[in-house]
Amino acid sequence: MEEEKENVEKETEYDLKKELANKQLELDEMQERLKRIMAEFDNYKKRETKEKQNLYNFLLADIVKSLLPVVDNLEKAVNAETEDKTYKEGIELVYKKFMDIISNMGVERIETIRKNF
Repeated sequence: MEEEKENVEKETEYDLKKELANKQLELDEMQERLKRIMAEFDNYKKRETKEKQNLYNFLLADIVKSLLPVVDNLEKAVNAETEDKTYKEGIELVYKKFMDIISNMGVERIETIRKNF
């Protein structure tokens, strides 16, 4: 009877060790899967950030491109001869403010006269 009890205990211990090993294997697989998912999510966040930045740059370029004729016209108005000093100062203020705004967008004037592009 004692021997039978020892056999049952050994079988139970064996079964528990086997179950523990299986659970450890499952845990290891889950941890590895979690690491992969976290890496994929991190890559997704980086990709989304890059795509948002690219979209922002594209839209900004499109907006600035549509505003360039306005800059040209304001420059013409600033350089136009007029006897109305108040009008001239107003145009210069509008031009300066407009240039400050597009400068804050990252737009810079490129000197192109007599320069290789």
